[in-house]
Amino acid sequence: MLSSLTCPLNTSRPHGIDARLCALLLACGLAAPAMAQDSVSTTNGLPGDGLSAYATGVTGSQRKDYAVDLAIKSTSWGNAYLMGPVAKASLSTPNPVATFFTHLMATTVASSRMSPVGNFPRSTYQAWGAAGQGINSTRNTTPVDDGTGRYGPIGMSGQQGQSIGFGFLEFAGGYNGVFGDNDDENNIIAGTISFVPRLNSRVFVSRVVAATNRPSTSTTLTSNSSLGMGGVDELGRSHFYGDNFNVASGDDPLSNRRLYRVDGAVRSVALVNQIRGTGPTDPTATRTLLSTTTNLTTPALIPESVAGRSVLVGLDMANNLLSEQVVNTVALSTTHLAAGVSARGPVSYLASPWSRVNNGTGDAGVCGVLARGPSATRTRSLAIWGMNTNGTVDSQARYDLPTDGALLLDPVDGFSPATAHGSLGNQEFTNYQSQVCFRGGNGPVAMTVLPDSGDMLLAAGVAATGGGATTPQSMDNYIAVCRVNTATGVQTWSIAAHTGGPNGAAGNSKAILGRDVNTGLLSTIGEIAKYNEVFPGATSGPSISAPSMDKYGNVYFMATIQLNTLPQATRTTGLLRANFNADTNGYELELLAQIGDVLPGRNSGKNYQVQFLSPADADSVDSGGLWHSSITQTLSQPAQIAADAGAISYGSPYSLGAMVFRTKIVYDMNGDGLFVDPSLPGGVGSPDQAYNVAMLAMPRFNGVDIAAGDVPLPDGTVDGDDFIAFFNAFSANDPLADIASAAGFFPDGIVDGDDFIAFINAFAAGGN
Repeated sequence: MLSSLTCPLNTSRPHGIDARLCALLLACGLAAPAMAQDSVSTTNGLPGDGLSAYATGVTGSQRKDYAVDLAIKSTSWGNAYLMGPVAKASLSTPNPVATFFTHLMATTVASSRMSPVGNFPRSTYQAWGAAGQGINSTRNTTPVDDGTGRYGPIGMSGQQGQSIGFGFLEFAGGYNGVFGDNDDENNIIAGTISFVPRLNSRVFVSRVVAATNRPSTSTTLTSNSSLGMGGVDELGRSHFYGDNFNVASGDDPLSNRRLYRVDGAVRSVALVNQIRGTGPTDPTATRTLLSTTTNLTTPALIPESVAGRSVLVGLDMANNLLSEQVVNTVALSTTHLAAGVSARGPVSYLASPWSRVNNGTGDAGVCGVLARGPSATRTRSLAIWGMNTNGTVDSQARYDLPTDGALLLDPVDGFSPATAHGSLGNQEFTNYQSQVCFRGGNGPVAMTVLPDSGDMLLAAGVAATGGGATTPQSMDNYIAVCRVNTATGVQTWSIAAHTGGPNGAAGNSKAILGRDVNTGLLSTIGEIAKYNEVFPGATSGPSISAPSMDKYGNVYFMATIQLNTLPQATRTTGLLRANFNADTNGYELELLAQIGDVLPGRNSGKNYQVQFLSPADADSVDSGGLWHSSITQTLSQPAQIAADAGAISYGSPYSLGAMVFRTKIVYDMNGDGLFVDPSLPGGVGSPDQAYNVAMLAMPRFNGVDIAAGDVPLPDGTVDGDDFIAFFNAFSANDPLADIASAAGFFPDGIVDGDDFIAFINAFAAGGN
């Protein structure tokens, strides 16, 4: 069907359109109708519509396939991203009645790569556009088509799309609600997020319960294992860790520390995949790759698209590299580090070879880890090594924080850690303490090999004043970035973000910039704050999460911040991007999101508010912050078109493939604008609903700016060039004119009047 625009077109003759009609339609300023996002239950307040991790069968929740329509989110620089909750944590266990909506969520991960354009992982996905509809068979009504073809079961067979993988670790206090005893629940959720490359405002999610540590919520059972999130590939295949921490005997508990792989594509919907001592309950989908008494860290993986098979990569605490050199068998080696060097924390994997450590034969990319040099007592090194597709190592390198203060400065604002915090020799890399090694994330070292740079490596980690290996962690932090010239090995250090000196944000913290809508100029709107400035009474940090990095060297992180609002400053937590200028080696900060942001629920029809972003827990870095594994570095098809055309400029959102991060959102059920979580003190009786979710962020594309013809698009601007490109493609019956736009059409393989109307609607709305 056509959209809200009624047009006297002969849709059987797609090219018979009078130019005068085009002008008339443009003059009308017609806009596309709004779409809606995610779900709320049919009743207000608790318990909501979270999915049980233990329900099986056709109506169960071991696998759910559904669509999510993302909302446009503008940043402080005026850039447009798409954001939306792609998966909720599982249903909170009644105790005997629900006191929370969902499990808590810890580490979230995204696949290192995005799939090439190909078939969708599933043939059908459910989509909805009204409150109360969704995928919980007992707490939602069945999605129905509203006559537009956008809702109800959406068939994607024959459609072409790209996919990323996602996953997260979730946990709860079990039936008794007490954390830290042998009743705790612990699950690994993984899956795929797919989209039509020229319409990523709608994504198609396959959410899979990869593993649980219990068979049910029964009060007579204890937990069998304690799990930690590792990595995931673009097929939804997950690698994770299991041990027997706080596990009682009597219910087949794990006896050793183990590493697992679960193939989400073949997970049985009839089985709860319980991880236990005698083996998983879904052995068809699950492989136990290692069982050992040696302490392990959470694993990463080389994806099948790189190695021809999924290859586990990890580290143990005896300084060994763990790699799956033979299918389903993990080998131990020590060639990843130079003699006397010892690793700290989990491994980071980058799916880009670097010729300084890869020899050009069977290259799978590089790995990195925080490290200590020979006889060192502080963690001052970034250790990098080249991986092969068979799990072996080529060669390795190590880069140490400078001891000369003149070599470690912020080139934008002149900040000097040596001046602010004393001797650089007492400062070290951090954010690997406490639970990180066992629960994630992967990993504290962010990396990229810059495109079109002569094979130049960037590697980054969070540094702090002394005591980097201990808890509680320091609140004085900075992100140190090492840039390595491949030909010469020369290192150049920079600082992407930092807290200030002893006076915190009132001192010389890194400025956050915003763009003036009238002048287009950037100016200071706030700065990084120390953790205890935002949370008075806190005695530890960190103030800055581990970094993540996109393909072009831009750094993403969570941090406590202070914004220059009136009548008084706002102190909160935000998701930030440090935009990298390759010419100056400097970074400028952009605020992507913050606690208090309100986004439209484009499926539920309810607005929701972001209420949780966290760089720190009680004594260390929060596993639910950002990590190297939070970002997909490879680009979607439209962004790659832009990259090939040289259209990715400084600060462009197109440099990001995708990012998955944890947050809590609260839906405003009664439209009063208050967003009150009824599961928290003071919220009892509120009709609103609160969920811990995995949030997706992607650069925004639409059928207007990417209907590329004879001009280098997309360029991020909807203008006359886009109209000419579309009209040329449309006149030539070019498949590029089979657009997917905000008007609600999906590419159907036919260039016709529907595509023209969709384009005109979206163009007149500025691409919105």
